[in-house]
Amino acid sequence: MNSIDLSPAFVRLARHIRERIIGGEWLPGQLLPGEEAFAKEMKVSVGTVRKALDVLSGQGLVTRHRGRGTFVARATNERAFTSFFRLVDRADGARRLPADTILLRERASADPAECDALKLAPGELVYRLRRRRTLDGEPIVFETIAFPYERVGANEWGIGDEAAHLVYSFLEQQCGVSVSRVEDRLSACALPDDIAAGFALPAGHPVLLSVRTAYDLQGVPVEYRRSWMATDAHDYLSELRWTGAGGAP
Repeated sequence: MNSIDLSPAFVRLARHIRERIIGGEWLPGQLLPGEEAFAKEMKVSVGTVRKALDVLSGQGLVTRHRGRGTFVARATNERAFTSFFRLVDRADGARRLPADTILLRERASADPAECDALKLAPGELVYRLRRRRTLDGEPIVFETIAFPYERVGANEWGIGDEAAHLVYSFLEQQCGVSVSRVEDRLSACALPDDIAAGFALPAGHPVLLSVRTAYDLQGVPVEYRRSWMATDAHDYLSELRWTGAGGAP
């Protein structure tokens, strides 16, 4: 016997629209049908459509612009930076764009941690990068980033006019991969010897390690990132925003 879905109509509609976006019916940056068009197609009220789109907006899957309509979200410079770069200056609380230096690009066999995070078999290839991020010439972040090779192929990140910090714009615009969510796991550690030279900080320097796995719209892991962050003068800021008074985050 099939179970009966007792979710509110707007929740079921949000799920339906999400599945159509995941299926590629609308691409990143594309304008969705208007609220009245959705209401007519789905035989629901405009208010139900509006609530469904609000749910998708809260999930970061769509962006809503007054007078223009609702668009499938893109990994734009502003969104990628403000959503995923978390370090703020301890003195004034400002979040500034770092300068990036790409130290390595390679296609190589995934290491055990990459295999585990990206659900790869031993020996499968990844597209791996290393980059150093600085503020006012001082190193602040050193990262190793790996993508499943089959999702990237011959595309090269950080070449030409593409800014080196726009990882998710690269995945979206060049590889057709939209990041839906990320998981960050934080721990304090001493800077390892093999990372210290590239970071331009001494081995053993206290740092904050962030281990990130990013997932596409289907929930498949598409990025595994290890970031060593110097927090001598910066804090890792995580913000929670509620959608309404008394509502869930």
